[in-house]
Amino acid sequence: MKNKLGFAVIGCGSIAEIAHFPSIKKTEEAELIACCDINAETAKKAAEKWGAKYWFDDYKKMFDSCNELDVAIIATPNNVHRNQAIAAAKAGLHVVVEKPMTVTNQEAWDIVKACKENKVKLMVGCDRRFWTHNQWAKELIDKGIIGKVLMARASLHEHWYWYQNNVAKTDWRLRADVAGGAALPDTGAHAIDLLTWLVGSRVKRTVGIAKRLAMPQSYTLCDDTVWILMEFENNCYGCISCNRFSPVCAQATELYGTEGTIYTSTDGTNPFQSVPMAVFTNKDYNFEDLPEIIKNYRWPQKFWVEDLIDRPIEKRWIPIIPPKYPNNYENMTKHFMDCIINDKPPLVSGEDGARAIEVMCAVYKSMESNSWIELPLKEEVIPPFYKPLPKED
Repeated sequence: MKNKLGFAVIGCGSIAEIAHFPSIKKTEEAELIACCDINAETAKKAAEKWGAKYWFDDYKKMFDSCNELDVAIIATPNNVHRNQAIAAAKAGLHVVVEKPMTVTNQEAWDIVKACKENKVKLMVGCDRRFWTHNQWAKELIDKGIIGKVLMARASLHEHWYWYQNNVAKTDWRLRADVAGGAALPDTGAHAIDLLTWLVGSRVKRTVGIAKRLAMPQSYTLCDDTVWILMEFENNCYGCISCNRFSPVCAQATELYGTEGTIYTSTDGTNPFQSVPMAVFTNKDYNFEDLPEIIKNYRWPQKFWVEDLIDRPIEKRWIPIIPPKYPNNYENMTKHFMDCIINDKPPLVSGEDGARAIEVMCAVYKSMESNSWIELPLKEEVIPPFYKPLPKED
């Protein structure tokens, strides 16, 4: 195995600039070999800024001519994910595909198939799993600290203008023919993936809506309002709410178990959500038996050794402010490298990404039939206004 793994980033726009390039730079065993963008000047500037050896304006030429690559990060518009990821897999590269994995369910499963056939690792860039407190929440749930989770909710409400006017470098997210949608595939991709992972079960059936209610047609044809109900195979029920019109960002994940509750938030705090994580367990514990995550953040309220006096300790909410760094993308990059080096399965598998796309596509079917939709889907679902590109195999 080489001392460093060589990375190529395809799509040198906003998410590459604020997330992927910095995380590669901070990871000692990673090396940025090539930058690729259909805008040659953008690729060249990115290579100069982040120290890449080469730059390209054609990903096929890059795969053909650059033999120093091990990993391709696909950070391009949604409609080209399928063809680019398959080309990377055929070139023998391990693949990270930004979320949403694709626009249609068939496109997603095509990527999964290609990566399996070419024996390369595939991970979907659902970065919310890699925030420290979401990983702590998963650990506590899996240990049964809040009992059996029966209800869960994830939300992400964020106005178009926050990202589009301040971070985005191009307008493709506004184009329904390219992106497929907005509140559903963009913000919804995070919420669906995170909730499914934390609950620990596949979605059995779903019903929902994805509509444009707030923004004028002259701005975008994409949806800005999403509500989804999900029934999981383990008999838990979940709810997703996302929008693209709230003037201040609000995000929450709620897990309700038979013996406790966990809240997390990654995208913003407010007076209602004053800390990024909070845990309540109704189980009886002596202090020495508490899970380390809870013990490390349980500060006294009445007397400095109160938890050594009370046996069992008093049951109460535990507010948790986890370390912000290393951040989600840094954790994700290091994790994927570990998967490659030590032949481990990625935390967000290609199948995970494809099943999240199935939920999104089922929402469109749900609006057509006004009913619950069973999963997995039996046919390809193409969102309204989306114009799929010819498939390249």
